[in-house]
Amino acid sequence: MKRTSSSCLGCFGLIVLCLPLAGWADGPPPAQPTAPGETYVVKKGDTLWGIAKGLLSDPVLWPRIWEQNPFITDPNRIFPGDTLAVPGSQAVPTEPAPVATAPVPEPPKEVQAEVKAPPPTPVAPPAPPAPAEVRQVEIPPVPPASERAIACSPVVVGERSADAAGVGSILLSEDDHELVSQENQLAVGLDPGRRAAVGDKLAVIRPGIRVVHPRARQSLGRILYTLGIIEVTGVRDRTVQGRVVFGCDPIRPGDRVTPFVLAPFPEDKIAQPTQRSVEGTILESARPTDLLGLQQLIFLDAGTGRGIGPGDVFAVYRPNPSVVSPATGQEFQIPPDRLGEAVVLRVTEGTATAVITASRKEIQQGDRVVLSRQIQP
Repeated sequence: MKRTSSSCLGCFGLIVLCLPLAGWADGPPPAQPTAPGETYVVKKGDTLWGIAKGLLSDPVLWPRIWEQNPFITDPNRIFPGDTLAVPGSQAVPTEPAPVATAPVPEPPKEVQAEVKAPPPTPVAPPAPPAPAEVRQVEIPPVPPASERAIACSPVVVGERSADAAGVGSILLSEDDHELVSQENQLAVGLDPGRRAAVGDKLAVIRPGIRVVHPRARQSLGRILYTLGIIEVTGVRDRTVQGRVVFGCDPIRPGDRVTPFVLAPFPEDKIAQPTQRSVEGTILESARPTDLLGLQQLIFLDAGTGRGIGPGDVFAVYRPNPSVVSPATGQEFQIPPDRLGEAVVLRVTEGTATAVITASRKEIQQGDRVVLSRQIQP
């Protein structure tokens, strides 16, 4: 990846993908709108794009139907007779479920009538669970984020905020070590007018590279790294003694300190399918690398200004170019590649810091994201 010092920032997961694409070529009549909680039987010529247009009144919401029907392994391959669950209901499998050890009620007749005839079996498939149980099964909880992981997560801040950040600077360390890590003792010099007390915690910070939007070519600010957390053990005038409670990266004399406030994270809540449409772009990675994978941190161009908060889940995807048929010359839109998911850890007004929690392919700067699930108030 080529980093630049010009200006820019941009837009960013079970997995929901969304891409404002042009309408598909001529196809079957659109599916008729269906009430939430019902099913839809695939007809010849149907596509998830067309079904979403008919059922959800928006073709770009086709990933939500895919997510509700996990038996579909390839969104380009659905077959006449397949029974699809609309968002909010459980997908109906085309094969019989494993035999239960206890008697179970038969599924509703209307659902059973629409399912393809399964191979002979003495036991009927289990009845669909209640809607609340469906949400618990189909929507896994967001991965827990430790205090250390959240505290060490960098954020993107404006240029002026990066330059003015902090209330003091690291003076020196115990035995005058050039680099400081966990449990080391050090001294901090506070700026004029700043005060600290024994027991206070200070975050050690350092501005990083400028972040430029890969499409708009506009600077959104600089990465502000957290290098560690210091607990104040002594104060004399404006000189503070402290120990490193935990370190994220090596600390050097001259690094700035600021009062530490742990960013909130809703570990006790489960993100639910969103009804909102929020798209974005992966701006940059927290560490210099061209390809991104599991547990790596990325920055997205969607923050509190667009209603994004910690715990929200974004699907990561990459658009595919359209294809022209050599026989007819007709142009066809190809669904985007689903790459993975990312969970938001920290947010600012215009950006979010997220961790990649699922990855099917390598992820890159400039890949697109769409809000998939969101923490409900």
